[in-house]
Amino acid sequence: MGEFLGVSNVAISKKIRIYKQKVKFFNYLRDKGVFWSYNKDIFYDEAGAELFIEYLVKYGDFGDIKLGFELFGKRCIKGVWEKKLKADKSFIKTNLMLARVFFLMDVESNYFKESTIKNPN
Repeated sequence: MGEFLGVSNVAISKKIRIYKQKVKFFNYLRDKGVFWSYNKDIFYDEAGAELFIEYLVKYGDFGDIKLGFELFGKRCIKGVWEKKLKADKSFIKTNLMLARVFFLMDVESNYFKESTIKNPN
């Protein structure tokens, strides 16, 4: 497979390992009740990475969010955060923590209070 895709077998093994970690982590959070508004039997492949990340940063604890950054990367999580959460005034404290701690932004809570939702979906 690696030869066909033009990547090393090590790279493919790493992708598979990370995918399995994401699935295991998703299942853990699902069983913990993080995806409370979805069917209790939802699977990672059904939810997708974007929904997973959205609910992770909204309802996960600090350790969960930290692991999410390790598995998905800062750029991926920041993209979902900007699209789905940043302008949501219900999560000002969460947004402030994410901005300061994980995205190293020098902002105050007013930054989020003044934001407007560009795309609520």
